[in-house]
Amino acid sequence: MTVNIPYLETSMVLNSPQPKILIVDDDPAICQLISRFFSYNNYYIESAADAKTARELFQKLSPDLAILDVNLPDESGFSLCKEIRQTGTLVLMLTCMTDTNCVLEGFEQGADDYLTKPFNLEILKAKIAALLKRRHGGEINLRTPNNSVIIDQLTIDPNRCEVTLNHEVLPFTSLEFELLYFLATHSNRVWERSDLISAVWGDNYEIGAERKVDVHIGQIRKKINDLQGQRIKTIRGKGYMFEHSKSD
Repeated sequence: MTVNIPYLETSMVLNSPQPKILIVDDDPAICQLISRFFSYNNYYIESAADAKTARELFQKLSPDLAILDVNLPDESGFSLCKEIRQTGTLVLMLTCMTDTNCVLEGFEQGADDYLTKPFNLEILKAKIAALLKRRHGGEINLRTPNNSVIIDQLTIDPNRCEVTLNHEVLPFTSLEFELLYFLATHSNRVWERSDLISAVWGDNYEIGAERKVDVHIGQIRKKINDLQGQRIKTIRGKGYMFEHSKSD
């Protein structure tokens, strides 16, 4: 099963100037986090949860680089790594397996780099940029779009997946960030809880998720000093709306 992210026709992908990355990981939260972060940074991303789907997407995408987990549901990521490297595609292993033997096994199977979970998105980005730079023999042209939302002293920065208030970085979880960023970039309209679940959680959400939306909204309000709901408004019987006036 692939993560629910936009799909482009193969011909469009092949002609795209964006570096193309294939993520292979059976954790949908990891796939979604990496997909959104790198999409904001002008990469084209596809994701697969198992080796079988990864092979199908690989044929369509012809990626510049693959990010592989080791523990896949249908086979070892090491064997997939060896197969992908035979095509010349770069491979970065991303796994919770920190044992030295596992790291060495990854390199023996042809991995170009190895990063363990939990990981920092900026470090992952730097590693991938370095690999692509070496592959292309010089600087690669990556535009980093300025999609930040700035309201008074509040800044929501998708390039760093970071929220700051009065220049202080706030301790946001990835889901809290995605929820706030979605609302802030789709402001002044009411979003039902089911819409927010679809937009932020995708198809990978559990029973009771609508109640979790309320919990996450409450946590976000505390962190951005919006306890009275003046910025993120509750629309009774409907859902939530992020109010962004022209004077902001």
